[in-house]
Amino acid sequence: MDLLQEEIGECVLFTLPAKKWHWRARTAAVYFMQNVPASADYRILFASSVLNLTELVALRPDLGKLKKILYFHENQLTYPVQKCQERDFQYGYNQILSCLVADLVVFNSIYNMESFLTSIGKFMKLIPDHRPRHLEKLIRPKCQVLYFPIKFPDVSRGSETELTKEV
Repeated sequence: MDLLQEEIGECVLFTLPAKKWHWRARTAAVYFMQNVPASADYRILFASSVLNLTELVALRPDLGKLKKILYFHENQLTYPVQKCQERDFQYGYNQILSCLVADLVVFNSIYNMESFLTSIGKFMKLIPDHRPRHLEKLIRPKCQVLYFPIKFPDVSRGSETELTKEV
């Protein structure tokens, strides 16, 4: 986030402390709904995959109109747990829904991206009935990997360029 703010002059950060991530995943959307002021100057909403982006854009339609970029540094479909029963379905489900709402989904590695995308079908089979299908096909075209260091495009002229990786 510091890099975003340093590289993009108009970047405005709204964050929560990096602790109690379970609570952040469940409640951050309402917090940001109340604490992000409305602004006609916002163009891009860059969010962590911990945030339930679906909830935020439902609660704040003005933010839903922005270009929404969802960033994954880890994913809840494959995050290690001792037993499958220990995995809270809602966290992974929220990440899938957030991907469906996002315009661009960015991962920190090919492994993270592929493990998430290829696990969606198996994950959705945990639903007892009326399972959504073909979600990977809807999400994959939005996905790319963004390695560090990041080379940011020139957004000062309002161009709609995508994020690119440093070569």
